[in-house]
Amino acid sequence: MLGVWRLQLLREISRRGSIKAAAEAMSITPSAVSQQLAILEREAGVELLEKSGRRVRLTDAAQLLVRHADTITGAIAAAEADLASMQQLVIGTLRVAAFPTAARAILPSVMTALSRQHPALRVTLRDLEAAESLTALQMDEIDLAIVDEYDEPARVSDGGLEFCEFMRDPLYLALPPEESSTPSPALRASPVAGAAVRLSDYRDSFWIMDTEDSHLGQVTLRACRSSGFEPHVRSNCKDFSVIIALVEAGLGVGMLPGLAIHDRPVRASIHPTEPPLARRIASVIRPERRSHPMIVSALAELERFGAAYAQPRLS
Repeated sequence: MLGVWRLQLLREISRRGSIKAAAEAMSITPSAVSQQLAILEREAGVELLEKSGRRVRLTDAAQLLVRHADTITGAIAAAEADLASMQQLVIGTLRVAAFPTAARAILPSVMTALSRQHPALRVTLRDLEAAESLTALQMDEIDLAIVDEYDEPARVSDGGLEFCEFMRDPLYLALPPEESSTPSPALRASPVAGAAVRLSDYRDSFWIMDTEDSHLGQVTLRACRSSGFEPHVRSNCKDFSVIIALVEAGLGVGMLPGLAIHDRPVRASIHPTEPPLARRIASVIRPERRSHPMIVSALAELERFGAAYAQPRLS
């Protein structure tokens, strides 16, 4: 009979690309991995690894076993979820990953609510970008990912993962406050507080942008081009607090998601855009774990946050 744990070990080698990486993920030594693979080869009656230069790669038989291991692991997770749903208490460790603004603006209240409802539940949080969270979820390093999506089509599935949008987060144009004394070319007088603005009105302004390879940076660039101009980019900043600081200093204008200024006082003048822009915020799980009580509770809290989410006070 094939050992389930050894099948999972083979699955980790396939996912992570090397025996060393799989050993680190499973908290064992590379030599122990090799020993377990030798046992699995005897159990299966086939070779599982073949040399490729200085590296090894999985044989066709090993790839077949990996696909079965995926099915077996999913069945085990579903069984764990069914057993957990029979218990009266929600216990265990819920491993969550979220992109930075969600980690700051969403997770504190969600984690607090979960700890109050379920004192025996431990929730851990990793600050990861969306792509990193999805990889961690596929690698079984986390149980729940919070990701953001901009103007790309909404994903129904991604590698067998289940996406559930729980809120929309509007994008805003941040303008320097009226008291700013630092000159910026062609900055118009601030419009009425909260009034929508057209990006084309700021074609001659300096722009403080997110990083060039970020989703928000690309969305802002496309929005400007759709409005008929190429923005004069003064700075590319990964940290929204830096973007806010530079805008408040009068050094340019910048695009910000609502969560970046959620419960955070800013002196910049914040305005929705015309046409409006927004990003989708979604939770992502493995479908076989959907019925697990801690997943059910976490998804419910995220839905509650989304329903109660108040757009920032515009000034």
